[in-house]
Amino acid sequence: MKMDKSNLSVSSKGLEPHSIDADASILIHLSKIGRFHLLRDIYNEIIIASNVFTEVVEKGYGLPGSIETENGIRQGWIKVHNVLDKQEARKIATAHKIHSSNAETIQLAREIRASILLADEEEVRELATEFGLKVRRCLGLLVESVKQKLISVEDAKNDAKRLIEEGYRISEKVLKEFYNIKESEEARKNGSSNT
Repeated sequence: MKMDKSNLSVSSKGLEPHSIDADASILIHLSKIGRFHLLRDIYNEIIIASNVFTEVVEKGYGLPGSIETENGIRQGWIKVHNVLDKQEARKIATAHKIHSSNAETIQLAREIRASILLADEEEVRELATEFGLKVRRCLGLLVESVKQKLISVEDAKNDAKRLIEEGYRISEKVLKEFYNIKESEEARKNGSSNT
């Protein structure tokens, strides 16, 4: 069953600068490993661009992330927003040779003054960083989940393995950094339990 999105898109005016913007890759990857719920558990509410809705829910209906995203929208913790300055998004796409949906995700994050942009695609992360946006990827979300005691260190390690098995692209350097952070969290946890 397709969801009617006619009433989903709203203006991004007046949003607080603590908004969390997510791109399609985050929704898809977390769904693939059964951790979509972490988005709500950590952030309470996230915002996606209308083109992310189209990509994940409409065009990707039945694929990982589609049902979860649709349910999140119905439950009210995922909000769909239109990009106000589509011309600026087109300029970003052209100037940086990126897909228009990625440019709109970045532009939306700028417009809503997102405190974090959740994105896994390298081109999105790099450009968002150039625009001064704070970016977090799936692995960072897993680390945050451990810090908030939503999942165990061992769960985070297993989730990282499953992400890679599902086709998640990651450099050895970033994976090593993830394991170092994970190990420091484990040491912190063990240290605090010994006191």
